[in-house]
Amino acid sequence: MQAATSRAIPIDPEKIPGMLATLCSYEAWLGPYHPQTLSLLTQVGIAYWQAGDARAALPVLEGAVRDLGGHLRPDHELRMQALAALRDLLMATRDWDRAAAVQSELLRCQILSLGSDHPQTAATRASLAAILLEKGSNGTAGEV
Repeated sequence: MQAATSRAIPIDPEKIPGMLATLCSYEAWLGPYHPQTLSLLTQVGIAYWQAGDARAALPVLEGAVRDLGGHLRPDHELRMQALAALRDLLMATRDWDRAAAVQSELLRCQILSLGSDHPQTAATRASLAAILLEKGSNGTAGEV
């Protein structure tokens, strides 16, 4: 249950208007908190980022993480994918404090889902340590 990187599948920026139209349809037909709707919301955020519009991507991804957290299990795969995308965006914009907070939440989710000794959990813990080092913090991943 690996949290997918937000740049794994490139999305054509010209498809964003169509994605937004589909998102509106999903919200109307399925509801704003349906997993399909929230999955597409995450993909729209990633598409904005890939198109070079981090300012548009950030609130979309933050909303996806918030809504997924309120309506699915904390360790649901869709939520972990949205967390990973938000973390990647925050790292790309060098917002290390918020990236560390999102990575900590992703780590908590993986511990719930996979256990604390799972290799993917260990990799996430190591990534948190790297983020903390990048931001120049004296904190360690063990303090999570």
